[in-house]
Amino acid sequence: MNRPPGPASSGSMTIANRLTLLRFLLALAMVAALLRAEPSAHVAALALFVAAMITDGIDGYVARRTHSVSPFGKVADPIADKILVIGAFVGLLRAHVNVPSWGVFLIIARELMMGGVRLLTMSQEGIILAAERWGKISMAVQSGCVIAMLLVLIVSEQARLPSWLLALPYPLTLLCVAVAWLSAYLYIRQARKVLEGSWR
Repeated sequence: MNRPPGPASSGSMTIANRLTLLRFLLALAMVAALLRAEPSAHVAALALFVAAMITDGIDGYVARRTHSVSPFGKVADPIADKILVIGAFVGLLRAHVNVPSWGVFLIIARELMMGGVRLLTMSQEGIILAAERWGKISMAVQSGCVIAMLLVLIVSEQARLPSWLLALPYPLTLLCVAVAWLSAYLYIRQARKVLEGSWR
């Protein structure tokens, strides 16, 4: 019986997954630009970050509309998000923005821990879970905070800013840490039975 080729059988990568790969490239380019000392490079980093966030919104919409949600997308999409955000935080530290290094460490530690939890869930249940609601909220909060920090960096290189504005990245980092770990707690609570089954 002849069957029409579907998204999974056509052998070609879906549009949503291509957008995810594009976000990988944008994230790498953003980090490279942010690590440079030139103010113009930091402006480019902001533009690349915003472009990457736009692709993040589009690829999810396309995947749902075209019914092309794939295991690759479930894994690659959150990884691309984390590379983007963590790379931005590392670049901001390198640019001597008022970002606490311990806060960046806690964000990285959270992502490593959640990667392990997802791996356990996959090994126990045989399924790959997409990003949960709170994970998406955490990503949105972190992205907004990073954009604000990049703006502080760019403007401070062109004009003298008041001290309270220069200090703004610090509480924004604290907000990112709080939301990230709250989402991790909620996810682990939902996956508690799977985790308990993995250590017996």
